[in-house]
Amino acid sequence: MSVPDTNSATAGKSPSGPKVGGPLLPELNSSDVGDATAEVADEPSAPLLPPPTVADQPAMPMTSLTAEAVIWPVRVASEWAARLILIAIASYLFLRVLEKVSFVAFTLVIGLFFTAILHPLEAKLRERLGGRKSLSTAIVLLSGVALFGLIGWFVVAQISSHSGALAGQVSQAGQRIQRWLETGPFHVRSADTAKWITNVTDAVRSHQAQLASRVLSTAQVLAEFVGGLFLAILSAFFMLRDGDIIWRWMLRLIPTGARPRTDIAGNRGWHTLGGYIRGEVTIAVIHSLSIFIALLILRVPLAAPLAVVIFLGSFIPILGLTVAGTICVAVTFLEHGVTAAVVIAIVIIVLVQLEGHVLQPVIMSRAVHLHPLAVALAVASGTTLYGVVGALVAVPLVAFLNSFVRGLRDEPADPVAEGEKPGDTTSPPARTERRPAWPPRTTR
Repeated sequence: MSVPDTNSATAGKSPSGPKVGGPLLPELNSSDVGDATAEVADEPSAPLLPPPTVADQPAMPMTSLTAEAVIWPVRVASEWAARLILIAIASYLFLRVLEKVSFVAFTLVIGLFFTAILHPLEAKLRERLGGRKSLSTAIVLLSGVALFGLIGWFVVAQISSHSGALAGQVSQAGQRIQRWLETGPFHVRSADTAKWITNVTDAVRSHQAQLASRVLSTAQVLAEFVGGLFLAILSAFFMLRDGDIIWRWMLRLIPTGARPRTDIAGNRGWHTLGGYIRGEVTIAVIHSLSIFIALLILRVPLAAPLAVVIFLGSFIPILGLTVAGTICVAVTFLEHGVTAAVVIAIVIIVLVQLEGHVLQPVIMSRAVHLHPLAVALAVASGTTLYGVVGALVAVPLVAFLNSFVRGLRDEPADPVAEGEKPGDTTSPPARTERRPAWPPRTTR
């Protein structure tokens, strides 16, 4: 069977153009391609679009627009303001919590003061006893408590022995004042002064119940004082004996990278606090001895108790010596009249000037760097918030915070250069400066 030859069948035909196609696609003639091209050319061309404008672009988030619209100084100021507000809120909450536990906080502060005063003696005694911490701490602390107890007993004994004479002198002073009002420049009538005395007497009688409640509250305060004193002594004992352990435990609460810097700041703050307390004790001793000698020369019977009052008042800058000095002047006036009171007032004024121009620069300058305005503001703020207790604690707290913040800004030494292992952050770098005795240097 013969197969027809397709090539021969189509050889006689004269195609109009070349063929496009294959075994799977239909064959297309050149005429079909030309017709399709002509149809596309006949269609109208699409209009050109204008270039995009700002309105056609996608909208930016509102936060980005706001951030770009605020100038850089305002942004920096707002960041600072936000952080300061957070710090103020945290400080307020801390003060509220501190107010709830003010009794415990105050006893802890008193124990810290005892530690700052007694630690140099305890450190020397520990060296002599071969490192026996408990024994050296007990000896020093009991000696300090016994010394303060003897001073308190002497003051109470002196006041009780002279209370009758002092009451009689107060009565005589009242009579002298009454005669001066009647015969002096005011020419007050005796009937008026008698009426004033009667009104005072009636007021005291009408408020006997309140006075009795005040006595009971005074007894309660006395009981709280004894309990707080015991807690302060206990706190001082453990801080003297285990101060290094307590400090290392506190450092473990801080992130590892911040421990060396915090250790530097803590040591500087403790050095400042200890120097301040010991300096205040020295200044208070100078003040009390000066007043004691002046009162002895004037033969004032309550010289020793008044000297103790001056000693305690000297721990409150500016206000303490002024109030204690006023009490001394009043008692001297009752004992020996105006001339002796003026002499004591002059002695107190000289002591105030001596403290401000000689004692403070010489004794305090090495440990405490506080401007007098900062001291005055600290005393005023502490007195407003917590009364006498706040005035007593305010200046040491400000001095500690000042040195602590300044220590945080210092760069810690390189541990590799100081001979420590790289990455060892449990112990602070060694320093050539003289370190305070507590908190101690953290070591492995």
